[in-house]
Amino acid sequence: MSIPRPTVTADVQAITELFETLTTSWAAMDAEAYAAAFTEDADYVTFIGTHLKGRRQIRESHEALWSLFAKNTRLYGKIIEVRKITEDVAVLVTRGAVLKGRRTEPKPAQLKVQTLVALRGADGWRFSAFQNTKHRRLMERFAAKKDPRIAPSAR
Repeated sequence: MSIPRPTVTADVQAITELFETLTTSWAAMDAEAYAAAFTEDADYVTFIGTHLKGRRQIRESHEALWSLFAKNTRLYGKIIEVRKITEDVAVLVTRGAVLKGRRTEPKPAQLKVQTLVALRGADGWRFSAFQNTKHRRLMERFAAKKDPRIAPSAR
């Protein structure tokens, strides 16, 4: 007996393409294109905990980032889940990392977990919120051994 697979909707396709623009604009070090994937008033929390408010701060911070610490880097990004909340709101869970040199895959210790909120507006889908968190696998496994409810995916 085969289980029917869900079809990719036009919305999920559009949201996936929007997510992919983050990777392509990062590789091009195009802060304008990177920031354009976000709403004008987006909330963007970096993995070090910096809260950027709005498209302008997202653009300016990435211009500085690429001129200082992340020059000639690429993004690795993988969508784990796209979940529609309403017709015009979706939540994404992704895994990602910044790649340097010739690497095409991140080391496990480099992976971060992101959540993004996508909103459909008059100009299509844009991200309204982004949260980036370092994935601490060792701590996750330790906690799950103590009580599996703390980290159910680590079992």
